[in-house]
Amino acid sequence: MAIGDGVTTCMVCAAPLDAEWNCTRIGSPVHHDMQEDYGFVDAEWYFSNMFHTLEETRNAPPVTFLIKGFLQREGVTAIAAPVRERKSLIALNIAHSLVTGEKLFGHFEVVGKPKRVIYLCPEVSLGPFVDRLRKIGLEEWVNNRFFYRTLSAEGHLRLNDPMFMETLPGSVVFLDTAIRFLDGDENSSKDVRAFADTIFALLKNGAEAVVLLHHSPKSTDDGMMTLENAMRGSGDMGAFLASCWGTRLQDPTDPYKSASFLSNLKQRDFESEDFEVTCGPDCRMHFVDKPGTTVMQPRHRFKSNKDGRDAEALEFLKANPKMSLRDIVYAMKERGIVRGKSWVSNQRYELMQDGKLSTDNAV
Repeated sequence: MAIGDGVTTCMVCAAPLDAEWNCTRIGSPVHHDMQEDYGFVDAEWYFSNMFHTLEETRNAPPVTFLIKGFLQREGVTAIAAPVRERKSLIALNIAHSLVTGEKLFGHFEVVGKPKRVIYLCPEVSLGPFVDRLRKIGLEEWVNNRFFYRTLSAEGHLRLNDPMFMETLPGSVVFLDTAIRFLDGDENSSKDVRAFADTIFALLKNGAEAVVLLHHSPKSTDDGMMTLENAMRGSGDMGAFLASCWGTRLQDPTDPYKSASFLSNLKQRDFESEDFEVTCGPDCRMHFVDKPGTTVMQPRHRFKSNKDGRDAEALEFLKANPKMSLRDIVYAMKERGIVRGKSWVSNQRYELMQDGKLSTDNAV
C-alpha cells in the first residue's frame, strides 16, 4: 500500500504519521533497520529519497583543504604517536596556523581559515596547557577565535550535547586525546563504530574538520610506521579517518632536541611525502628540509634495557608511587639500577595510562 492511501499510523511500529506521512517516532516514512517488505512505500519514493541523485553527483564539490596538503575539509584527521612524542605540540601548531593564517611549519599554506578553533584537552590541567598557549602565541586569541577546555574546567562536555552542536558550524574541533571521548573499549569494534558515528555527527552539524590525537601501541614496528601499528585499538579506529599523520621522535633519547618525523599513513584523497620538523623553546615547529628527503630512524638505534633490569625498575616504580623522580633515581642507583629522570618520568606516565599506577598516589 502506498503512502497516502488512507494510512494514518506507521505500518511498522504503529506510531502516528505527521502531515508529510513521516513516522513521528523516527521522523521518516521508512524504518532503516527493516530487512524486507517496503511494500507500504512507493519504490520511486524510496530511491529518490534514500540515494543521491544524478544532479547531486554532477554538482558534488571537489576535495578541499583548510591547510593545503595537510588538513582536509569535511574529514577526520588523526595525529598518532607513542606517549610523549609531540602529538599535542603538533596539534597546537595546527591550531595556531588555523587561527593566524600563518603557514603550518613554515611550509603548508592555510587556504581556509575556520570561524573558530575548539580545542578539548581533558588530560592536562589549566596551568601546563596555558604555558604552551603562551609560548606558541595563542593566548591573545583565547575566546576570540580559539576556545579550549582542560582537566580544570567545571562540568563535563559531551560531544553529542545539543548546545555544543550549535557551536560547530565553521569550527575545527581538536580532541586531545580521542580515547577520553570514547565510551567503552578502544579495542571493541562496536564501541569504536559508535564513536565514529559521534565524530561524523560533528561534521554533519557543521564542523569544518575534526582532528583526533591518538596513542600508538608500545609494540610499534621499528622498521616501518603504518596505519595499523600507529593507531592503538580496534582497526575501525583508523578506518573512518580521512588521513592519519603518524609521528615519531627521530632520537627519543634526546626529546628536547630531536627532530620529529611525520608521515601521512592514510593518503585517501591526496598524496603527501614524509618530512621532518624541529621544535624550538617557543613550541613552534619548523621544516628541516623539503618533503621526501628524510626517513624515520629505527628505534633499535636506541636500545634500552641494556642491563636487563627494566622489569625490576618498573616494579620499583609501582611499589613507590609517592616517591619523587629524584629520590627514585637515587634509590634505584643504590640498588645498581641506573636510570635517568626522563626514563623514570616516561615509564611512570605509561604505567598511569595503562592503569598500573594510581594517579591519586603518584607525585
